[in-house]
Amino acid sequence: MPAHQFRNDRPDDFLHILHEVGQWLVDSGREMWEIRTLTLDNLVDEYTEDNCYVLYASAPDGAAVPAATFILQWEDPLYYPDVPPNTVGIIHKVAIRRAFAGQHLFQTILDFCQAECLKRGIHEIQLETDATRPALMQFYERHGFEPTYQRTIHEFGQTFVCQYYRLLF
Repeated sequence: MPAHQFRNDRPDDFLHILHEVGQWLVDSGREMWEIRTLTLDNLVDEYTEDNCYVLYASAPDGAAVPAATFILQWEDPLYYPDVPPNTVGIIHKVAIRRAFAGQHLFQTILDFCQAECLKRGIHEIQLETDATRPALMQFYERHGFEPTYQRTIHEFGQTFVCQYYRLLF
């Protein structure tokens, strides 16, 4: 098995990782998502269907272990109403299991997303994060994302002030 494998057909693994990381954030006093909102009904729609990825890493015994998750989509009328469809890759719900922290998996995810974008002739990735999390914003900036603007979003009964980012390649 290759060192990393990406699958978009494992919704149970996708949700399990989101719940695990979401609970870790709650337990560490940094809640990002209300766990109860992390359901397939809320997360999978016409824009995200077949775009909910799980990154599998190789365990020492060679088995594929679910390590991280993210959504890579091509249109998002809620978060990106002014972005025409199929002009950028949009990343949401990045979650890396604590057992895989420090293994540069975000760069692996980013490399995958860039390759998927290039297959479509797209040279830009956008994402947004909670604007009240300076460490997370710095993390994205260290990976080459440039801050663009902020917008307040209402989703699943929550309100977020989002810092938007873009990465050109």
